[in-house]
Amino acid sequence: QKVLDARGRAGHYLEQRFQLAQSPFTLAITAYALALLEPTQRAARAAFSTLQKEALVTGDPPIYRFWKDAFKTEEQPTPSSVTAEMVETTAYALLTTLLRGDENYAKPIIKWLSEEQRHGGGFYSTQDTINALEALTEYSLLVKRLNLDMDVKVSYKNGGPLNLFKLTEDNFVGRIMTAPLQDDLYVSTGSSTGIATVNVRTVYNTIGTSEESCNFELKIVPKRDDGRIKGDGEPLGRLEACAKYRPSAREPRSGSAHAVMDIGLVSGVEANPEDLSTASIQEGGVDQLIADYEIKDGHVLLQIDSVPAHKFLCVGFRISELFRVGMLNPATFTVYEYHAPDKRCTILY
Repeated sequence: QKVLDARGRAGHYLEQRFQLAQSPFTLAITAYALALLEPTQRAARAAFSTLQKEALVTGDPPIYRFWKDAFKTEEQPTPSSVTAEMVETTAYALLTTLLRGDENYAKPIIKWLSEEQRHGGGFYSTQDTINALEALTEYSLLVKRLNLDMDVKVSYKNGGPLNLFKLTEDNFVGRIMTAPLQDDLYVSTGSSTGIATVNVRTVYNTIGTSEESCNFELKIVPKRDDGRIKGDGEPLGRLEACAKYRPSAREPRSGSAHAVMDIGLVSGVEANPEDLSTASIQEGGVDQLIADYEIKDGHVLLQIDSVPAHKFLCVGFRISELFRVGMLNPATFTVYEYHAPDKRCTILY
């Protein structure tokens, strides 16, 4: 009974104040909360109607329908905190629409959310990804599922056919392929059933340094087995990788958000997994700082709860020689915030 009373009081509070919402994001959450209580109630209908007026629509009839803050109108070509709020707002609007049973209104929202994903799936952060997945999952549970039986043809505009993907219930993911020609791509399907999403990733090179876009100061120190700094010609026995966060002028001088250290290993060596599972961080306990680690394809990947701004956070581990290499190529040491992988700091060692 206490839970029901609390729900009733919360609902009454939202009913009286939803018109005071100062952003589409707040309005979308309020409309969803009222719809959860009773979607046919007067206040729930009024909140949803107000939310509908804030929608941005592309096409007539609508092809895309989404929501964003009117004060953040600048286009965002890459995932960011602005696009994350757009995704969350639109996901709550979709959940509200589904509670009201309006499938036709939901379809352009579904199309926008599906195509807003970045390459490889997911959105900007864990939070907006979870909200979008919840909304898309609710939709998939409500609609009749089509059997997947689709041929997807990919061809160059001028260079002819490139590939044919045959998607079925048992083979529903196409293998990644490279389109090396500088030409437009055409993607088409024939008379088939199902819905397919195509992701295209464009790779190009620019002249610049990671210092222009990164928020970390890095150093990596190759050492001997006894812990002393390695000299020229001496065997490499240990690595010590260090990072310090560089907050912007508007940030408090505390530390970074959840971060990733990507330590590339030079040819012919491997990291000692025992050291990584019980690694030591200077001036701090590792159990509170390293969330997870992985050794993959010649890289040591460490997930760090936070990188401090007032001192270097250092992780050291032994390495073993697998085979001797005559002329070593440099390896990379990269650090970035988990939810902002585009802002990377990288050095060579």
